Amino acid sequence: MMILIKKKFRFSVFLLLGLGVMGCGEKNQIQVYTIPAEPAPPESWRLASPSSFEKARFTVSEFEGSANVSMTVLQGDGGGLLENVNRWRGQLGLEAIEEKDLQVELKPVEALGKDARVVDINGTSSRSQLEERLVGVIAPQGELTWFYKLMGTPSVVEKARDEFLDYLPQWR
Repeated sequence: MMILIKKKFRFSVFLLLGLGVMGCGEKNQIQVYTIPAEPAPPESWRLASPSSFEKARFTVSEFEGSANVSMTVLQGDGGGLLENVNRWRGQLGLEAIEEKDLQVELKPVEALGKDARVVDINGTSSRSQLEERLVGVIAPQGELTWFYKLMGTPSVVEKARDEFLDYLPQWR
């Protein structure tokens, strides 16, 4: 029994010494990785709390009113172009359109891929009963569809439209 204990002890000592020697070396250097930060939004955008479906939300405030900027990501086609355009039209009190009218309503956004489309509509908000403008982008990317929306006071949306569309390719 004593011999067995001595053998186990010797084995343990050699194992620990071996691991200690193998663990020593120059491989213990600290490595630093650079992860690119998400680009900063335009200066006029202020971070806001996103709704349960949104990935991000910002507000744009001007003297004459305000607008909200939001991003939502959904699996698959997120319901499809027609359904989403009609949902946005409904938010502005506009009637639904048919599939045949969709291409008139939508314009390509080449910076976001060949299938990305933008819609730019005006109407009366079903919530506030005020005149509002909506610039919405639907951008399919693989198994996901990205929805970007700028909506609010028409003059504020007009001022923010170009920086909104310019920022989208960076905003993931």
